[in-house]
Amino acid sequence: MKRKIIIDCDPGIDDALAIFMALASKKLEVLGITTVAGNVGIDTVTRNALSLVSIAGFQIPVCRGAAGPFLIKRETGGARIHGENGVGDVLLPQPSFDEDSRSAADFINEMAGKYEGELELVVIGPLTNIAAALGRYPDLSKKIKGLIMMGGAAGFGNVTPAAEFNIYADPHAAAAVFQAGIPIDMYGLDVTNRALITGDEIAALRATGKAIPVICCDMMKTYADFYESVGFSGLALHDPFALACAVDETLVRFKSCHVDIETQGTLTRGKTVVDILGVTGKKPNVRVALELDRERFIQLLSNLLCSYE
Repeated sequence: MKRKIIIDCDPGIDDALAIFMALASKKLEVLGITTVAGNVGIDTVTRNALSLVSIAGFQIPVCRGAAGPFLIKRETGGARIHGENGVGDVLLPQPSFDEDSRSAADFINEMAGKYEGELELVVIGPLTNIAAALGRYPDLSKKIKGLIMMGGAAGFGNVTPAAEFNIYADPHAAAAVFQAGIPIDMYGLDVTNRALITGDEIAALRATGKAIPVICCDMMKTYADFYESVGFSGLALHDPFALACAVDETLVRFKSCHVDIETQGTLTRGKTVVDILGVTGKKPNVRVALELDRERFIQLLSNLLCSYE
């Protein structure tokens, strides 16, 4: 049986790869995509999601979500990493269908009711939409099977020394989601910074000559410039790794921990405070990914991207 998922995202170069992978996988049924402002603004990420799904040859609901966090100012600057249009300034074709009229929160709730106990949310952007849905529909947390989330870190951050971007962008939303009682698998920087694709591996994808791998390689040019500037030996594929683990959980090793979100700290706002050693005595609420099989991840990514005709 396929895992029934909604992808909540802010495309985003790595989001784009994750969407292509999900739609190609025979182990996942993508019920729809919800968008949230993050890497770039809500209009752009929604248009990107529509175009990416169209390129892949699908037509599924794409529902617009939050234009920013509810309690703080929206963080900007994603264009430095993802390009002005969010996808490496690669010109995407016009979508072949229109966005859905339902809001992200309403769509999530509707699908959770239809597939109660089966629906999983693959959350690869700020958690604003999920918190909004939980706030609007008090029984929603009991209907969702789990969250597969790219965000946070047990170690250091990437937007501040303490915080990873998706959590930092809306820490109050993240805190609400982490306290909701939904099972969470957290794929943070501890693993995604090591989910690297090398220049040779990108060249091999391009050499296939297939349309979607080539588009992905074009997008990754901008991404590569950023990662080279910060001293990485490859490109960290954060969102694709979380999606890959929805396809094959054996790519990763977890540790169950209690995780809190810092919402107020002057130096640590947005930090995922991971109790690795159990010093608080609090019950674990998150499975935190700590180790990965990089080579098998890249093989899975390549197989999925190259599976399109």
